[in-house]
Amino acid sequence: MPSLAVAQESSSPTRGHVQLEVVGCPAVPTAVVRRVLGIEIGDLLLDDSNGEVGDAERLTIRCAGNFAVVEAQGPSTEPPTERILRLDDFPGDAAPRALALLGVELLAARSAAVRERILRRQAEAAPAIQNVATPSLSRAPGPGRSDLRIGAAGVWRRFMENAGASAFGGRVEVSSTAMKLGVVGGDVEIVAGSKDVDNVGQTTALLISSGALFGLSAGQHRWRATVGVGGRIGLVRESGRSDDPTNVSSSTFIRPWGGPMVNAHLSAALGRLALTIGGEAGWSLSSIDEVAAGATAIAVRGPWIAFSIGADFRR
Repeated sequence: MPSLAVAQESSSPTRGHVQLEVVGCPAVPTAVVRRVLGIEIGDLLLDDSNGEVGDAERLTIRCAGNFAVVEAQGPSTEPPTERILRLDDFPGDAAPRALALLGVELLAARSAAVRERILRRQAEAAPAIQNVATPSLSRAPGPGRSDLRIGAAGVWRRFMENAGASAFGGRVEVSSTAMKLGVVGGDVEIVAGSKDVDNVGQTTALLISSGALFGLSAGQHRWRATVGVGGRIGLVRESGRSDDPTNVSSSTFIRPWGGPMVNAHLSAALGRLALTIGGEAGWSLSSIDEVAAGATAIAVRGPWIAFSIGADFRR
């Protein structure tokens, strides 16, 4: 948009009409210059069919080699105003637009009618620009905005050693984006499993644990995949129930368990709600066995795997 800062105190006594003439400029299409001028000053630009109009401002563009002279002149005794541009300073089709805008600036410095038309056009365009830009800005997340997710999932956990515990339960999960692709997360989980021992009774393992991880994520707005590393630590309560309490005694004990793990999640967003599936693998650094009839009935040790399915809510 042309600047009006160069407007002079005295203006030529015209009705604001402008005649355009482009001379010796094969690289500057007159139609393009006329189109830009029409956008800026509207019907103040006279058609070629109008012929000579005595009280009109005249905008003339003359080219000589790589240089173009833009001159604005009116019917008054004021001297013409001109500027010189190098055409190769404007790549592609930018030269016609640059010459037209410079012409509008020179005309605005001479003609109050041209200045008034430009100011009116700016005032009319401002509300439309604001109405278009405001919703876009309200939806766009800030550069430092984090993606916080809180959810719940059902879990199956299995220890892979001989007589390893197989347990079902649930967990509460929290995750948040860190930097551009990073994700930090944690969960609290409760699962339980049991196993019958022939002619003896039943053994039960209740595991309470908390996991923490740091990972990398990839995906678009609707889909996100995350792979991370971390650790899990918790307590296991192992207890037995005897079918013959008189001859076979039972006991209960609590031990710590935990170890390093790797974790992967895939989520599909449905608005603020996302459905998630996850997988986990780790290695327990503790070895906890519940013995029945001289053999291990249920164990929490060695490698484990876990699978989860659930949903989370995104803030």
